[in-house]
Amino acid sequence: MYPIAILAFGRLRLEPCRNLQEHYLDMLRTYARMEITELPEGKGDPARQLKEEAERLRPKLAAVRCPVLLTPEGKLRDSEGLSQWLVERMNRGESLAFALGSSHGFDPDLKKEIPEQMSLSPMTFPHELSRVMFLEQLYRAFTIIRGKDYHK
Repeated sequence: MYPIAILAFGRLRLEPCRNLQEHYLDMLRTYARMEITELPEGKGDPARQLKEEAERLRPKLAAVRCPVLLTPEGKLRDSEGLSQWLVERMNRGESLAFALGSSHGFDPDLKKEIPEQMSLSPMTFPHELSRVMFLEQLYRAFTIIRGKDYHK
């Protein structure tokens, strides 16, 4: 089973988002060994907060072969493009970790260190919805890979 880690700052507070997260995780477990780690957001001014968060995130990103920052500046992919990208990583046996930043995003130095960055959309969404939307797109990518009817 393919290992995928989701590293997210903050926890899901809205019950509908928690329910959707569990829904997609249940479906994804057919294709991958999913692990979600919720990290507390930093405190204080935004620059200090981002540095503190980056320090806690670095060891978790270093533990995988392909760390990915989900950030608005990252590469936009459609669903088919994400599935192709995922197949390439799986074929190389790369473990994956997708990081969702806090409300201030990611520390600029961390962005320089992690070359693989992906954008969910040029639009801005609440963090809770972003996590659920990403899980849905990950599930969609696996159904495309497996030729299932889910993707239309």
